[in-house]
This record gives sequence, C-alpha cells and structure tokens, in this order.
Amino acid sequence: MTKENTAWTWAEQVSTYRFWGLFLFFLCFFTIQVLIGHSVMFLGGYADMDTQQVSVLMALLSFFGFAGIWLAWFAVRLKNHYLLFLYGGITCLGLLLGLLFPSPTLLIFAGALIGLGIGAIWLSIPSIIAGGRGGGEMFVVSYGLVIFFERMIPYSTLPLFAGFLDNGENFFILSLVLAFVGMAFLLPVKPSLFYVPPPEKKVGNHFVPTYRPPWKVALLCLIPIYNIYYTVYLSYRFHGEVNAIYPSRTTLSPKAAAWCTLLLGIILLPMITGSLNSSLVSKITSLGKSSYHKTWVVIACSFFIVPVSFALLQTNLNKCIQASPS
Repeated sequence: MTKENTAWTWAEQVSTYRFWGLFLFFLCFFTIQVLIGHSVMFLGGYADMDTQQVSVLMALLSFFGFAGIWLAWFAVRLKNHYLLFLYGGITCLGLLLGLLFPSPTLLIFAGALIGLGIGAIWLSIPSIIAGGRGGGEMFVVSYGLVIFFERMIPYSTLPLFAGFLDNGENFFILSLVLAFVGMAFLLPVKPSLFYVPPPEKKVGNHFVPTYRPPWKVALLCLIPIYNIYYTVYLSYRFHGEVNAIYPSRTTLSPKAAAWCTLLLGIILLPMITGSLNSSLVSKITSLGKSSYHKTWVVIACSFFIVPVSFALLQTNLNKCIQASPS
C-alpha cells in the first residue's frame, strides 16, 4: 500500500496518539492566541506604545495570522510533522523577543512572528487531521472539536489569568510555557502522521462478549457519580467485545473509546455509539438475523437519553451472542 492510496478511518485516527498529540499541540497554541486578544492593550503599555502603534500591532497579528495559510500549505505538502516544530519555534521566537526586548519596534516585529506561527498552526492541524485520508467524518470531528474549544477556551481560561495577564511580562512567560508544553505533546507523534498505512488494530483476548440485561445497563448509567465511571467502563468493554466478535476499521479501539467518552463524551458520544452499533448491525445481519435496533435510533438516544442508547447497544450485542455458534 503506497502513501497516496492509504485510507485511514476516523476511528483509526482517533485511536492513535498522533491525533491527540496534534490536537493538544493545537490547543496550547490556540490558547496563546486567546491570551493575545485579551492582553494586547496591556502589551502596549508594557512596551510604552502609543495608540497608533498598538493598532499596528493588532493589524500585523491579524495579517500575518492570515499569511500562515502558505506555511500551512507547506506543512500539508510535506506530509510530516517537522514543519510544525518550526512554526512553534517561530512563535516562541516572537514571544522571546517581546519578553526580552519590550520596545515598540521589536514588539511589533515580535507580533508579526507570533501571528505567523500561530496562524500556520491554526490552519495546519485541522487540515492534516481531516486530510489524513479520514474522509468526511474526520473532517467533522476535527473541525467540530476546533470550533468547540474555540468557543470554550476564552470562557474557561481568561477568568483564571485575568489579573495575572495585566502584566505584559506575565503574558509572555505564560505563553512561552504553553508553547513549550504544546511542542512537548508533539514530540511522540510519528513524523509520518497519517500518510502511511494505519497500524493493525489489536484486541486483547480478555474481551469476551458478555450477556447483560439491558434494563440493568440503563439503570447503572443513572446512578450519580458512579455513572461516570460506569459509562466510561462500559464504552471500553463494548468496543473490546464488539471488536472481538466483529473486527471493523470503523470501530474505535477500547482505550480510545474510553478516553473519548470520558473527555469528549458530550461532543463525540453520538458518533461513538453510532459507529459501534453499525458494527453490531453488520454482525447481526451476517448471522442471518433481521431484528435489531437501528443505528439512527441509537444515535438519537445518545443526544438525549444516554442510558437508553447503551441499553440498545447491549440488546444488539446480546442478539449477536445468542445468534453466534457456540
């Protein structure tokens, strides 16, 4: 299989550290961009800039952020992650200039570097993930997560650092810490990204399909506090058991399913349960059965009544167990 015809499914991408390393790298640098928007006036005072110079700084941040489109294009063309370190380094260089030489001229130059680096990263990461042969579903996942955190980070981050960011020096120190943390997340990512064949999915032999009463599954998902653990554990078990009886490239690995349910369940749960039920339906129909809960019903329940969606998944899993030859 050559690089040009390699096809990753969205489940395979999300099941690898490559996706999460890239995404955490992106979040750190996007947080820097949010901090800039909050601190730009304080930075002007930090460098003794007049109103016109602050306006130039803001304009350059925006212009060079857009100019990152060409750097992002190179990153996608190169098909590895080395240029991402370069773009992170460009951002760090701008931050260091602003921290060490707080003069109006150098701060404006630093703003251009910061805007260029973050603009390139902002465009590169979703494009690499969505363009990594993941198809339309991966496009929705990657850009959906980007938009979600674009809305959430200002509300969750700025109150924590509101007073701290009134000082320009503090802004540069905090941003440098975020930049280095972001590049640390990028270190374990394989340079080839998604442009090589996906790794073979391995499922442990301890995943034995288990018959469970659907009503019990639904009720346990309703117990306060415990339901968080149980939902994550059940997602882990479901994916392991379904992969054991019907291996599919569109089904998440057990560990990836658990992490997605724990960290991003509110966003990805309908996709997770939908792909899992599709695998169950394929197994049921291959066994010659026609009675099962349809995927659209499971997805709808995942939006509004999660315990019911898990009960429906268990019902379909029970059908597979009963229909499978012993």
